[in-house]
Amino acid sequence: MTGRGRDRRSRKGATIVPIEELTREATFRRLAELARRTDPPPPEVAQAAMSTPDDVAKVTRWRSVDDELASLVYDSEQDLELYENVRSLSSSRRLTFEASELLLEVEVTLGRPRELACQVVPPQPAVLEVRTAKGSQACETDGFGTFHVSSLPPGPVSLRCSPLNEGGEPVATSWFRI
Repeated sequence: MTGRGRDRRSRKGATIVPIEELTREATFRRLAELARRTDPPPPEVAQAAMSTPDDVAKVTRWRSVDDELASLVYDSEQDLELYENVRSLSSSRRLTFEASELLLEVEVTLGRPRELACQVVPPQPAVLEVRTAKGSQACETDGFGTFHVSSLPPGPVSLRCSPLNEGGEPVATSWFRI
């Protein structure tokens, strides 16, 4: 057929498919293929997705799958999206993660090198592990519950906080990109 909706012309290597022929599954397959070509996941993430839970624990350096996942409740990057016409002069990003027993307030300085400062609220002694694609760094917080990393590679980052007080449960954040 040569009708406008029935042509299968190629534009820059892409086949135009009439909307009537696209099923939900076909649409998701095409979107997944497009995502793989334009923004593939890092190799370690793809490997972890195909691994057993024990392998994932080794790759991500999790001590336990029972860590509570802290919810992202604030991200200063979202504020910038609200005011997209206003140019930001800030060279830092602030994030707040909330768990049942504690709050992690994070500030990432976006210069070179990238720096990360974290405050555990309420202030308490804890071991904070900063996990990146290149490995992890762990250190105890000071008496005020603060922690500082002076050099981080760009890319995905996750934090794991293990309170040292009795009964404190480990908390992990989701991965965020810096």
